[in-house]
Amino acid sequence: METRFARSKGSIIITGCVMVAMGIAVLINPIGAMETIVRILGWILVAFGVVTIVSSMMRSNVLQDNPGELALGILCLVPGLIMGIAPGFVVKFVWTIIGIIILITGVLDIMEAGSYRRTRSPLGVPATASGVICAILGLLVILVPLASPTLGMLVAAVALLVNGLTEIIFGLGM
Repeated sequence: METRFARSKGSIIITGCVMVAMGIAVLINPIGAMETIVRILGWILVAFGVVTIVSSMMRSNVLQDNPGELALGILCLVPGLIMGIAPGFVVKFVWTIIGIIILITGVLDIMEAGSYRRTRSPLGVPATASGVICAILGLLVILVPLASPTLGMLVAAVALLVNGLTEIIFGLGM
């Protein structure tokens, strides 16, 4: 069975613009950007945890109906508070998460490029190359920053810029 990836022109362009903006922000202040990303993700987890806990508590028998929902809320709330209150503590691990996301995005771009290649679109080769570059940069973000978080964030910034600009170009080409 063939898998088909389909995204709208607008979502591709918006995604590209967000990636470029994040790449520029990271280039300007790598460690500050890292702390900001951790803090934002932390407060998002706190909000999700609180909403999940409250919604599970509104049921008549929480532990019998869906104990997993309550556990999920608690599992989101605790790390979210740590990330939101003390992002510097978590910052040394964030580049690994970013690297994984960039690596996955690169692999998905390679898969998506397959549809360009199958239709013999001129975007097939550039889309594949962009996906490969992003996947390699994602892997570098995961491996290199074990010695230097700043270097890892700079590699992540380049990966975000490459991927963001590629998304914008492909979106405009649709």
